[in-house]
Amino acid sequence: MSTYEVEHGTTDPSRPSQNSRPRRPDLSTFFTALSDISPDEARSRPHAVPVPRDISGAHMLLAEAFQTIARDSDSDSNVLTEMIQTLLTAADTPPKDVEGVTEEFCDVLDRVPRSALKPDQTCPICSNVFLDDQYPLVVRLPCHPTHLFDMECVRPWLRLRGTCPLDRRDFAKEEREKAEARKKKPVEDDEEEWDGMYA
Repeated sequence: MSTYEVEHGTTDPSRPSQNSRPRRPDLSTFFTALSDISPDEARSRPHAVPVPRDISGAHMLLAEAFQTIARDSDSDSNVLTEMIQTLLTAADTPPKDVEGVTEEFCDVLDRVPRSALKPDQTCPICSNVFLDDQYPLVVRLPCHPTHLFDMECVRPWLRLRGTCPLDRRDFAKEEREKAEARKKKPVEDDEEEWDGMYA
């Protein structure tokens, strides 16, 4: 500890304490890469079609971040192992486009209040106990009431792949189908038709 910390009885928040769990890896590079290839973002190249190399790179970046989580985690998560394998496979044979959900989908996910969390509940991805975090941001996926995740863990997966990590329900496909249905639905005019005559 520094002299200031000793004198004032504080700790340096940038330095993890001995019994705290490691923070998740920084995903800013991943999200920057994703914004360049996602169709719903304000891209630096708005009319350019993403090349397979860029999509493959985004998969590799997320796989590396998840490998860091797996290395730093106390438990062996089968979910995380499967996610890493899926990302590496997709990096080898990248899809034509990003298959993930929109940012709006992530924004409206059901937030679970701290008071509703049990002391033994953990994130299936990072294996951290939700209540170990002073301000947990836990979300519930719409596929099942027990599918709870740390938002920081599940958001990059949802944005890139668009599926639930546990049951593989394809939220991105559902979003695309809803958007197509809205396009095909005729626009109804709420106003009455007037024949031009006034009373």
